[in-house]
Amino acid sequence: MFGWPAVIGIILGAAIGGGYVVWQRWELRQRYSLVQPRGMFALVPGAIGRLVFLVAAWWLAFRFANADKYWLTGALVVTYTAPLLVQLKQFIFPNK
Repeated sequence: MFGWPAVIGIILGAAIGGGYVVWQRWELRQRYSLVQPRGMFALVPGAIGRLVFLVAAWWLAFRFANADKYWLTGALVVTYTAPLLVQLKQFIFPNK
């Protein structure tokens, strides 16, 4: 059950999810350091680009890699969700 395809799935899922999160945080820092955005619509073009990257990378991994699809998806979800949970915790319980 846990063989080479599972390892490839975990590595690719973590790489795709990690790349997505790094790109999102970098873009948000750039956006806030330059000017204050005019509402949520200022962030839409970057979000669409990141989602296209996510779907394309996920599809390419499904199509061309010998990766276990469940491990790939699980690693992607965990890698993307962990930083969001940390941000949510900091938002709910800010440091004093």
